Amino acid sequence: MSKIYKKVSPVMPASIQAAAYADTEILFDWHKVDIKRASSISGLQCIVRGTNGADQTMVGIDLLFATSHIPTLSDGVNVSVDTTPTTLGTTGAAVDTPGWFNNLCGIVEIAAGDFNDGDLIYLNIATKSGLDIPVNGDLFVAAVAKGALDFRTTVQVNEDNFAAGTQTVITLDTKDATLLFAPGDVIHAVDDAVLGTIKTVDSATQITLTKANVDAIEDDDVLYNVSPIQLILSCECFN
Repeated sequence: MSKIYKKVSPVMPASIQAAAYADTEILFDWHKVDIKRASSISGLQCIVRGTNGADQTMVGIDLLFATSHIPTLSDGVNVSVDTTPTTLGTTGAAVDTPGWFNNLCGIVEIAAGDFNDGDLIYLNIATKSGLDIPVNGDLFVAAVAKGALDFRTTVQVNEDNFAAGTQTVITLDTKDATLLFAPGDVIHAVDDAVLGTIKTVDSATQITLTKANVDAIEDDDVLYNVSPIQLILSCECFN
């Protein structure tokens, strides 16, 4: 056995982040984890961004893990079913859709007190160790809030409207971009138009993308980092 670490960045649509999440609401639905040869998850870190350049008031988060491989019995014979877990429901609303129960392979309950106290500049990190979540087939992870979480922002585009594929340098206003964004963040407008991936945060009012904007963007579009929650998984793997 060997150990590998996998960073996971589930997408939380900007249009849904535009309202605060409430207790029991889905933060992100099943996200496929691109990992090979894993036999189990032995630990993880959950990293949560702040609220509009300020500390997030942390609450608990339930992480659900599911597998595509479902062993079962048919007339006393061992068989298996391989299927992607069905949706939990509508992101930003309560879990309301069954059908994924047999895919479930583990739940990690992270309490509000498991997170650091926000001293890391608008970043909260919780570490869970001693886990033993089996991995068979493809691995998926989803998350449910155990209280109110708020990722709303006020940072806006300060440009004339521009078409898709025309700009890499983007001027912003209304909020200091250095407090909200970092290189590698994937940025969407509040209507889910894709701006792109940040290469550099140049100043409080300017970012540079790795390539020109994907979709058309309008002046005063409010911008969101679509992965404000990230996971680092510690996985035991077959050699």
